[in-house]
Amino acid sequence: MNDTLLLAIGTCPPGACTKIQTIGNWITWVAAWAAGVAFVISGAILCWAYFSGHGSNRAMKALGGACIGSIIISAASTLANALIL
Repeated sequence: MNDTLLLAIGTCPPGACTKIQTIGNWITWVAAWAAGVAFVISGAILCWAYFSGHGSNRAMKALGGACIGSIIISAASTLANALIL
């Protein structure tokens, strides 16, 4: 009964919180790196569309997706840190 209550309150078993935080930090860094790469790729697509004379509709969608993705990443990492700590 006490173990269930402690888990519901939010305490981790000994040694588990550091592992969970390490995994969460790795996931956050990889997602942030992927968002940065998405910004660079969407910028390259936008540049290519501008210089080749094609419409930039696809590039703007890619840039918007990168922006939304980075917002979701930052919100998720903040929420996860608040729940863990």
